[in-house]
Amino acid sequence: MNMTKRSYQLCCPNCSRNFHITSIELEAPKKMPTWCFYCYYPLNFYPIEKRVEIAINEITKNAFLIHSSEAGEKELLDWFIALLRLYGVQTHIIETDPRPVDWLQKSLDGILAADFAIALLTKRYQFLGESGEIKGWKAPDKCYDEIAISFALQKPICALVEKDVDSGNVLNTRAWCYKFTKNADIEPPAPIKADIDFFQQLFLLIEQRPRKQ
Repeated sequence: MNMTKRSYQLCCPNCSRNFHITSIELEAPKKMPTWCFYCYYPLNFYPIEKRVEIAINEITKNAFLIHSSEAGEKELLDWFIALLRLYGVQTHIIETDPRPVDWLQKSLDGILAADFAIALLTKRYQFLGESGEIKGWKAPDKCYDEIAISFALQKPICALVEKDVDSGNVLNTRAWCYKFTKNADIEPPAPIKADIDFFQQLFLLIEQRPRKQ
Protein backbone atom coordinates (compact mmCIF):
# COMPACT_ATOMS: atom_id res chain seq x y z
CA MET A 1 0.00 0.00 0.00
CA ASN A 2 1.37 3.40 -0.94
CA MET A 3 1.73 5.97 1.79
CA THR A 4 1.50 9.68 1.14
CA LYS A 5 4.64 11.33 2.39
CA ARG A 6 3.95 14.57 4.22
CA SER A 7 6.59 16.77 5.84
CA TYR A 8 6.01 18.63 9.10
CA GLN A 9 8.11 21.52 10.36
CA LEU A 10 8.43 21.23 14.12
CA CYS A 11 10.13 23.30 16.78
CA CYS A 12 12.02 21.75 19.69
CA PRO A 13 10.74 23.14 23.01
CA ASN A 14 14.23 22.78 24.50
CA CYS A 15 16.57 24.45 21.99
CA SER A 16 13.94 26.26 19.83
CA ARG A 17 15.46 24.86 16.63
CA ASN A 18 13.15 24.02 13.72
CA PHE A 19 13.47 20.74 11.85
CA HIS A 20 11.41 18.59 9.51
CA ILE A 21 10.07 15.11 10.06
CA THR A 22 7.98 13.10 7.59
CA SER A 23 4.73 11.24 8.13
CA ILE A 24 6.44 8.02 7.05
CA GLU A 25 9.06 8.46 9.78
CA LEU A 26 6.34 9.06 12.35
CA GLU A 27 4.26 6.05 11.30
CA ALA A 28 7.15 3.58 11.01
CA PRO A 29 7.52 1.03 13.83
CA LYS A 30 9.45 2.80 16.55
CA LYS A 31 12.45 0.95 17.89
CA MET A 32 13.48 3.89 20.07
CA PRO A 33 12.12 7.25 21.25
CA THR A 34 12.36 10.19 18.86
CA TRP A 35 14.65 13.06 19.72
CA CYS A 36 15.57 16.54 18.61
CA PHE A 37 18.11 16.44 15.80
CA TYR A 38 20.08 19.29 17.40
CA CYS A 39 20.04 19.04 21.22
CA TYR A 40 19.16 15.30 21.49
CA TYR A 41 16.32 15.80 23.97
CA PRO A 42 13.69 13.01 23.70
CA LEU A 43 10.48 14.33 22.17
CA ASN A 44 6.87 13.35 21.67
CA PHE A 45 5.45 14.57 18.37
CA TYR A 46 1.85 15.66 17.72
CA PRO A 47 2.20 16.91 14.12
CA ILE A 48 -1.50 17.35 13.39
CA GLU A 49 -1.74 19.66 16.40
CA LYS A 50 1.63 21.22 15.49
CA ARG A 51 2.78 20.45 19.03
CA VAL A 52 5.98 18.95 20.42
CA GLU A 53 6.67 17.95 24.02
CA ILE A 54 9.84 16.91 25.82
CA ALA A 55 9.48 13.27 26.84
CA ILE A 56 10.66 12.59 30.38
CA ASN A 57 10.93 8.83 30.86
CA GLU A 58 10.50 7.02 34.15
CA ILE A 59 13.80 6.02 35.77
CA THR A 60 14.39 2.35 34.94
CA LYS A 61 18.18 1.96 35.02
CA ASN A 62 21.16 3.03 37.07
CA ALA A 63 24.44 3.74 35.26
CA PHE A 64 27.92 4.31 36.67
CA LEU A 65 29.49 7.20 34.78
CA ILE A 66 33.23 6.97 34.17
CA HIS A 67 34.55 10.46 33.45
CA SER A 68 37.20 13.09 33.90
CA SER A 69 36.87 15.24 37.01
CA GLU A 70 38.58 18.18 35.29
CA ALA A 71 36.80 21.46 36.05
CA GLY A 72 36.67 22.28 32.33
CA GLU A 73 34.55 19.19 31.69
CA LYS A 74 31.81 20.11 34.16
CA GLU A 75 29.48 21.62 31.55
CA LEU A 76 29.73 18.51 29.36
CA LEU A 77 29.26 16.22 32.36
CA ASP A 78 26.23 18.10 33.68
CA TRP A 79 24.62 18.12 30.24
CA PHE A 80 25.16 14.40 29.75
CA ILE A 81 23.79 13.50 33.20
CA ALA A 82 20.67 15.62 32.56
CA LEU A 83 20.18 14.06 29.13
CA LEU A 84 20.46 10.50 30.47
CA ARG A 85 17.87 11.38 33.12
CA LEU A 86 15.36 12.27 30.40
CA TYR A 87 15.92 8.84 28.84
CA GLY A 88 15.21 7.07 32.15
CA VAL A 89 18.79 6.55 33.33
CA GLN A 90 19.93 7.66 36.78
CA THR A 91 23.69 8.19 36.79
CA HIS A 92 26.12 7.73 39.65
CA ILE A 93 29.47 9.50 39.89
CA ILE A 94 31.93 9.04 42.74
CA GLU A 95 32.05 12.80 43.48
CA THR A 96 28.58 12.52 45.00
CA ASP A 97 29.65 9.73 47.40
CA PRO A 98 30.29 11.41 50.81
CA ARG A 99 31.91 8.40 52.50
CA PRO A 100 35.46 8.87 53.83
CA VAL A 101 36.91 6.09 51.66
CA ASP A 102 39.27 6.26 48.67
CA TRP A 103 38.10 6.63 45.08
CA LEU A 104 38.82 2.99 44.30
CA GLN A 105 36.34 1.75 46.91
CA LYS A 106 33.76 4.31 45.77
CA SER A 107 34.22 3.21 42.17
CA LEU A 108 33.96 -0.48 43.05
CA ASP A 109 30.76 0.02 45.06
CA GLY A 110 29.23 2.28 42.41
CA ILE A 111 29.92 -0.15 39.58
CA LEU A 112 28.59 -3.08 41.61
CA ALA A 113 25.31 -1.24 42.21
CA ALA A 114 24.88 -0.15 38.58
CA ASP A 115 23.04 -1.88 35.74
CA PHE A 116 25.74 -0.81 33.33
CA ALA A 117 28.64 1.61 32.94
CA ILE A 118 29.15 4.46 30.49
CA ALA A 119 32.61 5.88 29.92
CA LEU A 120 32.97 9.50 28.80
CA LEU A 121 36.61 9.73 27.71
CA THR A 122 37.92 13.22 26.96
CA LYS A 123 41.34 14.72 26.30
CA ARG A 124 43.56 15.12 29.37
CA TYR A 125 47.15 14.08 28.56
CA GLN A 126 49.11 13.89 25.32
CA PHE A 127 51.24 10.81 24.82
CA LEU A 128 54.33 10.41 22.65
CA GLY A 129 55.67 7.67 20.40
CA GLU A 130 59.12 6.08 20.62
CA SER A 131 60.65 8.88 18.55
CA GLY A 132 59.07 11.60 20.64
CA GLU A 133 56.29 12.37 18.15
CA ILE A 134 52.82 13.18 19.43
CA LYS A 135 50.67 10.05 19.05
CA GLY A 136 47.40 11.26 20.53
CA TRP A 137 45.58 11.88 23.78
CA LYS A 138 44.64 9.89 26.85
CA ALA A 139 41.88 10.28 29.41
CA PRO A 140 42.81 10.25 33.14
CA ASP A 141 44.31 6.94 34.32
CA LYS A 142 41.43 6.57 36.78
CA CYS A 143 39.02 6.21 33.84
CA TYR A 144 40.90 3.22 32.42
CA ASP A 145 41.03 1.64 35.90
CA GLU A 146 37.25 1.98 36.26
CA ILE A 147 36.77 0.48 32.80
CA ALA A 148 38.87 -2.52 33.86
CA ILE A 149 36.79 -2.89 37.04
CA SER A 150 33.58 -2.83 34.97
CA PHE A 151 34.86 -5.64 32.78
CA ALA A 152 36.05 -7.62 35.80
CA LEU A 153 32.56 -7.34 37.31
CA GLN A 154 31.01 -8.29 33.95
CA LYS A 155 29.01 -5.10 33.68
CA PRO A 156 27.72 -4.05 30.26
CA ILE A 157 29.61 -0.97 29.13
CA CYS A 158 29.68 1.49 26.25
CA ALA A 159 31.85 4.54 25.75
CA LEU A 160 31.80 7.99 24.23
CA VAL A 161 35.38 8.71 23.20
CA GLU A 162 36.50 12.14 22.10
CA LYS A 163 38.29 12.17 18.74
CA ASP A 164 42.04 11.37 19.03
CA VAL A 165 41.65 9.96 22.56
CA ASP A 166 43.00 6.44 23.14
CA SER A 167 40.12 4.24 24.28
CA GLY A 168 42.44 1.47 25.46
CA ASN A 169 42.87 -2.00 23.98
CA VAL A 170 40.37 -3.75 26.26
CA LEU A 171 37.57 -1.26 25.70
CA ASN A 172 38.28 -1.05 21.98
CA THR A 173 38.06 -4.81 21.44
CA ARG A 174 35.35 -5.80 23.92
CA ALA A 175 32.85 -2.93 24.00
CA TRP A 176 31.08 -0.45 21.76
CA CYS A 177 32.89 2.88 21.41
CA TYR A 178 31.40 5.98 19.86
CA LYS A 179 33.86 8.60 18.64
CA PHE A 180 32.61 12.16 19.07
CA THR A 181 33.82 15.69 18.54
CA LYS A 182 32.99 18.62 20.76
CA ASN A 183 30.53 21.04 19.23
CA ALA A 184 32.40 24.14 18.04
CA ASP A 185 29.33 26.23 17.18
CA ILE A 186 29.08 29.69 18.74
CA GLU A 187 25.78 28.80 20.44
CA PRO A 188 25.69 25.00 20.37
CA PRO A 189 22.44 23.28 21.31
CA ALA A 190 24.56 20.40 22.66
CA PRO A 191 28.24 20.31 23.71
CA ILE A 192 29.00 17.26 21.56
CA LYS A 193 28.12 16.10 18.07
CA ALA A 194 26.43 12.70 18.07
CA ASP A 195 24.21 10.73 15.71
CA ILE A 196 21.76 7.86 15.66
CA ASP A 197 24.45 5.22 16.30
CA PHE A 198 25.03 6.45 19.85
CA PHE A 199 21.33 6.41 20.70
CA GLN A 200 20.87 2.94 19.26
CA GLN A 201 23.55 1.62 21.60
CA LEU A 202 22.18 3.55 24.57
CA PHE A 203 18.72 2.05 24.08
CA LEU A 204 20.18 -1.44 23.87
CA LEU A 205 21.60 -0.91 27.36
CA ILE A 206 18.41 0.67 28.72
CA GLU A 207 16.20 -2.12 27.38
CA GLN A 208 18.10 -4.89 29.13
CA ARG A 209 16.32 -6.70 31.95
CA PRO A 210 16.54 -4.93 35.32
CA ARG A 211 19.13 -6.40 37.69
CA LYS A 212 17.95 -8.82 40.37
CA GLN A 213 17.52 -7.26 43.79
